[in-house]
Amino acid sequence: MEASPAPGITEYAGGAYPNVPRATVALRYLPEPDRLDIPAAGLTLVTNEGTALTAALVLALQQRGHRVVVLSFGEDLVRKGAQSLPEGTTELTLPDTRDETLGQIVGQFSEPVARFIYLHPHLRFPLGQLDLQFNREKTLLRAVFLLAKHLKAPLHSAAHQHRTAFMTVSRLDGALGVQNPGNVAPLGGSLPGLVKSLHLEWPGVFCRAVDLAPELPSEQAATLVTNELYDADQCLTEVAWNAAAQRHTLVAEPVPVTEMPGLHATVNQDSVFLVTGGARGVTAECVRAMATQFKCTFILLGRSALETAEPEWAQGITDAGILKRKAMESLQARGEKPLPRTIQRMTGAVLAQREILENLDFIRRQGAIVFYEAADVTDAGALRSALDRITVQSGKITGIVHGAGVLADKRIENKTEADFDAVFDVKILGLLAVTQAVDIEAIRHVVLFSSVAGFYGNVGQTDYAMANEALNRIAHLFRKNHPAIQVVSINWGAWDAGMVSPELKKVFEAHGVALVPSAEGPLALIDQLSAELGSQTQVILGGTLPMARALTDGPLATYRISRRLLETANPFLAHHVIQGHAVLPIIHASTWMVQSTAALYPGFYVRKAEKVKLFKGIVFDGAQPGEYLLTIKELEKSDTRIHVQVNISSDAGLKLPVQHFQAFITLGDQPAPAPLEPLPDIQHITPVLADATSVYTDGTLFHGTDFQGVKQVLELDEAGTLLLCEHPGITPERQGQFPVKQVNAYLTDVMYQGLLIWVRRFKDCACLPLRTEWVDIYGPLPFSRPFYVSLRVVQSDDFAMEADITAFDAATGIVYMKSHRAGVTISRDLKWE
Repeated sequence: MEASPAPGITEYAGGAYPNVPRATVALRYLPEPDRLDIPAAGLTLVTNEGTALTAALVLALQQRGHRVVVLSFGEDLVRKGAQSLPEGTTELTLPDTRDETLGQIVGQFSEPVARFIYLHPHLRFPLGQLDLQFNREKTLLRAVFLLAKHLKAPLHSAAHQHRTAFMTVSRLDGALGVQNPGNVAPLGGSLPGLVKSLHLEWPGVFCRAVDLAPELPSEQAATLVTNELYDADQCLTEVAWNAAAQRHTLVAEPVPVTEMPGLHATVNQDSVFLVTGGARGVTAECVRAMATQFKCTFILLGRSALETAEPEWAQGITDAGILKRKAMESLQARGEKPLPRTIQRMTGAVLAQREILENLDFIRRQGAIVFYEAADVTDAGALRSALDRITVQSGKITGIVHGAGVLADKRIENKTEADFDAVFDVKILGLLAVTQAVDIEAIRHVVLFSSVAGFYGNVGQTDYAMANEALNRIAHLFRKNHPAIQVVSINWGAWDAGMVSPELKKVFEAHGVALVPSAEGPLALIDQLSAELGSQTQVILGGTLPMARALTDGPLATYRISRRLLETANPFLAHHVIQGHAVLPIIHASTWMVQSTAALYPGFYVRKAEKVKLFKGIVFDGAQPGEYLLTIKELEKSDTRIHVQVNISSDAGLKLPVQHFQAFITLGDQPAPAPLEPLPDIQHITPVLADATSVYTDGTLFHGTDFQGVKQVLELDEAGTLLLCEHPGITPERQGQFPVKQVNAYLTDVMYQGLLIWVRRFKDCACLPLRTEWVDIYGPLPFSRPFYVSLRVVQSDDFAMEADITAFDAATGIVYMKSHRAGVTISRDLKWE
């Protein structure tokens, strides 16, 4: 007999939304940035955040040849300390932050602004007074938003000669606001939303948001910001440096959607939810699902006042076309001109009323109780008065669903102060007003409706992205200060209803963006209210948004990228040791070339690496260079294809640089379609080694744990070998400067270990991979998922061997990578020890 749920607990089955992707948001370790060789031409405009960081950054930039102009805000916004700027620095003080003033400032320079770095002040607030810094912070954020508007033209004009940049720097917590200690003003966390959206709108401009731990000394912080400015990676948009000077970014970690038969929630029929924006659209769909599941009480706040009756001209009309005609006839009868926008407003009001009334009726039919109040969600005083009246009947509010939102979609150059205020205030001032109007001690659930437009950025939605990113940061802050409350910020993907217009749907479809089905999205919210998912503070429900796309219409260029390659920064090297010294695998060198190339071209995918060669390996014997130069020379580029030559070299103090590796790499605007490989008939194969761990101990292979992925040797003869492989994965910290992106170097190395296994069996000696004629790349080999490696010998003798190698999924046969004529030199003198 099944046990009944505890009193006050609702038990239900979840996971019934297979078409709603789910992901949690987490910090991921990043290596230090590589340095792109770029000129310091043009002006670098830096804003003054009032501490020694400004002076330190200006000095660091000047030492690299930058001509820096400092833009200072008034003392009411940024209080300046005793620190003075480096001698000779030009400083301009803003008389105000109006749109017109900022445009005049940007337009007065004799040469274009080539780089802009906004430094956001570190602001704190007393516990319980989150709104204390709101006006000050919002004014600064609106100012940088408007500065972006006016900087578009100069940044784009200079981008034809050299890379230009738009950067923001906050000092929240060194974790992009997700580890707020509880008293740091969170609105600076909106800046990545602006940067990520500009990254999409401005493909020719380098855009980066940086968050620094406040504890970092000014000189060190200035160095980190400068290093980010020179970072070669043009795909990465947000990074954080913590107090230990470790670098991270935020990533979406997918969570499989599976059936969850036994979920439990403390939401029940005694719960009372205050819902903003809850009578129409997406929020209303979610409230309907909550009413069905929990039968609780709702106080819905909306912008539209409920009318006692419809206008006479609209009564009984359900056809949209006829409704418009009746509205036009009503205007004409009153002697008014039937303008299309007037007709749209009249019919929209009627339809809104009908939608509200239908939703209220549905909620009541589920056995739930609902109150509706027309209110300005940003007016805390009026809101408190209304709630005092309603809660006499409803009971004390125990939950908040903040779903109110406003759109003002247009590109940044067309935005206005009013656009920013309208969008930002409903999301943020509205939330502050709601929290001030309730008894926070009685609250048990807080659900914030954010958007993937904040997490990924979106064209035309810079203000909306900022507001939603601020909402995400407030969620993390709220959980820190109120650990007993279940808090979640849901970053919704685009729905097939709500704010997504038919035109926008077509755009999403063209980019392969999946929409959240209206029938499934509310079910995902119901699951999110469960105790089992209660630890998730920020989740993504739905698909991604269109990616940025690199510009390819300029002349062919050559890029020079420097990397400080240290054994200590790459812990995996301890598992790739030959004769007592760590050796960089050729697979990692080729991955270095491949992924550095891909990082220059957002929106492009690696498809092929050709003529991969080793000239002189990198051995960490104490005599190795500390820095290496990667040169990427464009040979061909178009909207659909980029072809480059890549070399890795070092300076040994000789007349010519030492050449280490070379490859020719091809990128495409779409991933290469992966072929299928026939799956082996395992039932009729007797493994040569059912447990292949012995190849790592008997002298066949020398690799340590990070590279030990061969699980079984299924076939091994003179024609080739078939391996079954799997690896549980290694942490990003252990991956060091060679993180898994479009290529997984660690499992690709496992794939190439088949060469060494074959040579040891049939030549009885050791070998190392030295070259590959070409590699077709379809996707990264995944950790914690079995795959096969099929090796077919092309030619071999006593001195060399070449083979074709294919790695494919053990369940589906989908090919991840295919290497053609991978070659080794056979040496009887090569010993691992």
